[in-house]
Amino acid sequence: MVEFLRLRGLGTLGLLIMPMVVNAQFQAQPPLPSLVQSSSPAAVLEVQAGADLALLDFLQTTRSYAADFIHEQSASGGKVQRFSGRMALERPGKFRWETRRPYSQLQLIRDQQFFLYDPDLAQLTIRMLDSSQLSSPASLLLLAGPEAANQVRERFDLKTLPSRDDKQWVMVTPKAGGADLQSLEVGLTLKGELVEFQMLDAMGRRGRVILSAASRNRALPPGLFEFKAPPGTEVLRP
Repeated sequence: MVEFLRLRGLGTLGLLIMPMVVNAQFQAQPPLPSLVQSSSPAAVLEVQAGADLALLDFLQTTRSYAADFIHEQSASGGKVQRFSGRMALERPGKFRWETRRPYSQLQLIRDQQFFLYDPDLAQLTIRMLDSSQLSSPASLLLLAGPEAANQVRERFDLKTLPSRDDKQWVMVTPKAGGADLQSLEVGLTLKGELVEFQMLDAMGRRGRVILSAASRNRALPPGLFEFKAPPGTEVLRP
């Protein structure tokens, strides 16, 4: 992951999501036992209420999603960096994370490739995604779709936490060691809509992502997941 940090720090959730995409969207996975079987996810939630099931229901019923984000990331010395922008995802395997402040930067995933464009540096990094990359809890966003319950339970442990701040919370931890994040707390509204992430990385640093102005399962603008670098851009393929 350090390879992608370029010449300045990337306080963005996109780099935390990227490693899981191939596993989630491009590799066939064997079916696993799931709590969500014969009845719909919503029906299961009525029988056994829990934030973990609310999260699975959100993922299973999401075809597309877009939202504004504010990302606060702790840095050395306790200083907090603040980033804001807009994100979007669409099944299968398309993801866009655009930072607009304090500087512009675009991260894009499509066709098993990761694109990182920095207009200030006039650089575009293109990297193929492969199954050797480590998984990250934040990658669960790319697991959206009908098979989300099986895929999430294969890779992560979910634990419902006590509600706070008028939100229900789920602790998400990777089953395999070595992930860049130690844990991820996912916050949902009482109606089951995704609104917040709280992250703890392997270095003990904490991050927080707040989502707003969200739209789910609506048509996204054509070309949103396409990108053509401007003339003069340095293209790197590490």
